[in-house]
Amino acid sequence: MKPDETPAPRPAELNDLVAYCGVDCAACPDYAAERCPGCRKSEWPDGDPCMPIACCQARGISFCGQCAGFPCADMRGFYGESDGHRAAYARMRALRGRPEA
Repeated sequence: MKPDETPAPRPAELNDLVAYCGVDCAACPDYAAERCPGCRKSEWPDGDPCMPIACCQARGISFCGQCAGFPCADMRGFYGESDGHRAAYARMRALRGRPEA
């Protein structure tokens, strides 16, 4: 990057209310009911049960869609569980530049 250039803005899809797995926290009933603080805004203890958080952090990536193995066997079922999870899958595909299913 040249000194007079500014970095490209972070895509809106990657704001603090989009989870590592791609779920839109703002549309999540658990987030709205304050049962989940959102994975980007919290410090998670060792042994956290949320596999995508641990996996992405271990790989040094910001979201599942950045992984070469996306969607992995562990996440395939998750992405089919609900409309919100299917939307998360579509969001991750779009961020990879491959919005088609």
